Amino acid sequence: HQQMHELLRAGLQTLGLDDTATPDQVKTQYKTLVKRLHPDANGGSRANEDTLKSVIQAYDHLRSSGFC
Repeated sequence: HQQMHELLRAGLQTLGLDDTATPDQVKTQYKTLVKRLHPDANGGSRANEDTLKSVIQAYDHLRSSGFC
């Protein structure tokens, strides 16, 4: 149980949130970050690609754990 809580906390931190975040806040933050980091929003630049991948993985983990 403790390990799962740490994984959830790490996912939230990747999204720039803390463990008081609601599922709706997580979804909103995820959408905001994807729009901001996506290459289409940055003139095709892939400079944010690793960060974008981390954000997507964190959100997928939070979703699969039933958090949101």
